[in-house]
Order: sequence, then structure tokens, then C-alpha cells
Amino acid sequence: MNKTVFGILTLIFNNIGVPCFLQGNVKGGILRIVLNFVTCGIIGFINFIMGIILAIEIFNMTDEEFEEKKAAGALTKGIPA
Repeated sequence: MNKTVFGILTLIFNNIGVPCFLQGNVKGGILRIVLNFVTCGIIGFINFIMGIILAIEIFNMTDEEFEEKKAAGALTKGIPA
């Protein structure tokens, strides 16, 4: 997946776990969705803010750094990360 597309999806949809799903961490993505509903959006708001921070980090990475972190599964921030 392209770095720009991943960054935009992270910026918009980190609160519902899209970065987790894109990296193959289905359990983490589902857990984010469930916690978002259980806490009435509080965890979702926190994850949205963390998604903004992560998107800025992604946009500032080189393509090589992005591919390394993506392969390692280290491109998720939030509750649960």
C-alpha cells in the first residue's frame, strides 16, 4: 500500500482501527471498535488524536522507513496499540 494512502486512512479512520486491519491485526482492529462503543466514543476520540500524530509521522517518513515499519507492524498508535 502507498504511504500517502495509508497516511490519509490513518488520519481519518484510526479511531475505528483501520491501520490495524491494513496491517493484518484484525484482533486489534475489532478491539478498537468494541472499546469505542463500550466507552461511548471516549476511546475513539483518543485514538483519533493519536491517528493525527501517527499520520504526521507517516508523512514525514521516507519510503524505506515506511516499508520497514509496515513490515514490522509498527504503524499503529492508540488504545489498544
